[in-house]
Amino acid sequence: MNYLIFDLEWNQPMNSEKSEELPHGEIVQIGFITADGDMKLTHREELMIKPRVYLTMNPYVSTLTGITQADIDGGMPFPEAIRRMSEFFRDDTVLITWGDDDIPIIRDNLKFHGIEEFKLPANYNLQRIFSAQTGTFMRQTGLRTALEALGITDEIKAHDALNDAYMTYLIATKLDIELGIRNYSGFAVQAAAKRPPWETQKPLFTVRSAFVKNPSGMVAECRRLHFCCPHCGKDFFGTEPVRQGKNTFVAVGECHDLGALFFRCTHKDGFINISAFAMNDELDFIYKSRLRSKEKRDKRREMFRDAARNARKPKDD
Repeated sequence: MNYLIFDLEWNQPMNSEKSEELPHGEIVQIGFITADGDMKLTHREELMIKPRVYLTMNPYVSTLTGITQADIDGGMPFPEAIRRMSEFFRDDTVLITWGDDDIPIIRDNLKFHGIEEFKLPANYNLQRIFSAQTGTFMRQTGLRTALEALGITDEIKAHDALNDAYMTYLIATKLDIELGIRNYSGFAVQAAAKRPPWETQKPLFTVRSAFVKNPSGMVAECRRLHFCCPHCGKDFFGTEPVRQGKNTFVAVGECHDLGALFFRCTHKDGFINISAFAMNDELDFIYKSRLRSKEKRDKRREMFRDAARNARKPKDD
């Protein structure tokens, strides 16, 4: 078996007017690595692509990836880039990605360019194999988190297609890929069967507070809530809620009697419902993963603000 591990970066519109043909983005960079059956690296290459729809490089995407307007202006047409990558397809080649986004994006771009007949080899999301073989509780683990979990300490810049493909390759070298591919069809069934702790465990206690405002203000309300632990009698407050879903936040706390606690805050039918669970490895992983996601979102927002400020400077002068 031969492996082609790839990653994509795509440009996005400058405003809310998205192309109906490419609503999710236009590929501007492909990075790919090939490896043999022993996971020995045999080739690595990065391709820059000149867009046809989103011609101006989005400042946020540029700041995140380092891709400049000059880079995409000097890129090759997408059909040429995809043909170049396909030169490394063999009869026994399988595609490896990190996450579920790349395959739909590449299919959208193939369709836009009228090359739908282009046949992609079988593809596998390495996140799922990593989760199954490491016992990770969350399927959507970030590249950096996975590297750290496997003891890989290489300092590699993220959000570059070739670098991200290389990080995916490093993770693959630590896993049993052939076994993962053989068992791959069962991962979806396993994921569906594994219910989250708040659906299988009875909370230690619950708190309910009326809240009829817009859910977007829920996190601020959670910060203000003071409630008394029914066991030790002390107030809980000050823990930082982090988003887990549209109307759900999670936080942590400490009880003198019960020890470390995991709080899940949900908004429904005009109430905020807070359920407290005894902290365990799974809940600790969930909270820390959500915290890392928040930190990344905050960093991206700040990068976008800086890029927007820099883009406005010439006009202000």
